[in-house]
Amino acid sequence: MVGIDHIPAIVTREGTPDDFDRYFEEGFRNLSAESRHLRFFTAVRELPEDVKTRLRNVDGWNHAAIIAFDAAARDDDHPEGRPVGVARWIGREAGPPELSVTIIDDYQGQGVGTRLMDALLALARKRGVRRIIADMLRENTGMRHLCNRYNATVQPSGDPVVVRYRIDV
Repeated sequence: MVGIDHIPAIVTREGTPDDFDRYFEEGFRNLSAESRHLRFFTAVRELPEDVKTRLRNVDGWNHAAIIAFDAAARDDDHPEGRPVGVARWIGREAGPPELSVTIIDDYQGQGVGTRLMDALLALARKRGVRRIIADMLRENTGMRHLCNRYNATVQPSGDPVVVRYRIDV
């Protein structure tokens, strides 16, 4: 982990499909193999096009995203600041939508996940989402700690290496 040389000023906003096209590749490049493994359950070097399409298709209802930016790291390519993380829910055919949170390595452990979760859960309440499910690898202690901050309930996942949390919005 390289780290950052300034105090971050994290701001969040709802994401759009254009944000995915603009920021996804950069964010993905800034994830270590370990972070990719924890997020995608495998240390992928590149995501298949069908996964990219699925992640891009935010509509604010069935699939919503909140993006975090470091406003202290603005430049010509990043007028809002450096994109540092995203939290999203993606609807499933049956049951509550699924949560994911991804934060680039340099910003992990600095409260970005909490800012993303606060904003995502506020949006979920506004949009009528009442429950979100989060599946994660048992070894993903950062995400497990984050879910526990929101009074998540552990539920059976059907897989010994996966922990499932239910978060009541």
